[in-house]
Amino acid sequence: MASTLRLRLLPRLSTTSRQRCFPLNTSRKACYVRFQSSFSSEDDKEEDLPTSVKPELPSITSLPDATLRGVGQVIFLNSTTSGLAVLGGLAIGNPYLAVLAATGAATATTAAHFSGLDKAALQDGLFGYNGCLVGCAAAVFINPLPAASLLSPIALNAATAGMTTTILGSAATPFVASALKPALGSVPQFTLAFNMVTLSVLLRTKPLLAAEEPTATEGAADAAEAVTALTDVLIHAPWKGISQIFVVESSLAGAAIVGGIAYYSRGLAAHTLLGSSIGAATGALMGADMASLAMGLYGFNSALTSLGVGVFYVHSPQVMALSAGGAAATAVVFGAMGDLFGAYGSPCLTLPFCLTMSGCYLLADTMPGLKLAEAPHSPERNE
Repeated sequence: MASTLRLRLLPRLSTTSRQRCFPLNTSRKACYVRFQSSFSSEDDKEEDLPTSVKPELPSITSLPDATLRGVGQVIFLNSTTSGLAVLGGLAIGNPYLAVLAATGAATATTAAHFSGLDKAALQDGLFGYNGCLVGCAAAVFINPLPAASLLSPIALNAATAGMTTTILGSAATPFVASALKPALGSVPQFTLAFNMVTLSVLLRTKPLLAAEEPTATEGAADAAEAVTALTDVLIHAPWKGISQIFVVESSLAGAAIVGGIAYYSRGLAAHTLLGSSIGAATGALMGADMASLAMGLYGFNSALTSLGVGVFYVHSPQVMALSAGGAAATAVVFGAMGDLFGAYGSPCLTLPFCLTMSGCYLLADTMPGLKLAEAPHSPERNE
């Protein structure tokens, strides 16, 4: 699964994705959640307005744009086009999930809009990405569609339940994210709000305990297909690992998502593939079961970590080493946390990414070549 498991440009901004941020104090140059950067002069002028003058909320007609940016912000992309590409990829892998992902992003964005939360963050999609991931998790772990006709009562009931779960869960994420602000200080919160909201349900419903244990016959069949599984790991696992960021198991969906990333930044697309590949390789070296590797489960958290490093840091050989090392470390953490949460019947979502990427972020300026970008965006534009 992909989770945490979400660790992003308006032409008028000097930043690229507002760094998934919200103001930490009265200075809008100090922000958190995804990025750490300075705001443009336009924002600085807004600060100089009399305190009695409040900036208007975005119009309701701008919410679709913010929603698509929210989908893209799951993978640090502040782009409506990239958001559409991601949704298209999700529809290839799981149309039901794509609908709930869009619903989650739209619900979270709308909740933030009517609550009067930060306008700039809202427009950049920074209130939508956690809600998008809530919808993805609901489609797979909480209210999956049964293997029945889409028009059957069972399927309709499951779809209704999934929509309800998504709306309720995603509506809570903007407020959870805002509440996390004091505890995290300058460290971005990535996808912690998604993890907190979703795990509060999964640890109760224990979806992984409902999975059937393989029989002896099935085990023999699995052994007989080991060569095929190895081929899947070598060829498909990196692409599936990228799709698993959104809880989808599909090489085609992964390729579409990489296409959306490449439209935004070829450098970030390279980081993403590097991270997913290293995650799968690390899992294999750790002796992870072939099924988990073939499904891409060891790739998605690692891909997110490499993406985050590429977004936050000024490109350098040391940063590439951090991207690779962070991806490997994330896979190790995923293996441990997967077993821990699995004992309670729940996936660990994107918590391994949140934990490891926070460590990577804190390594800034501890050695030559590790410098945080002033306006985080991509390897091509960071300086």
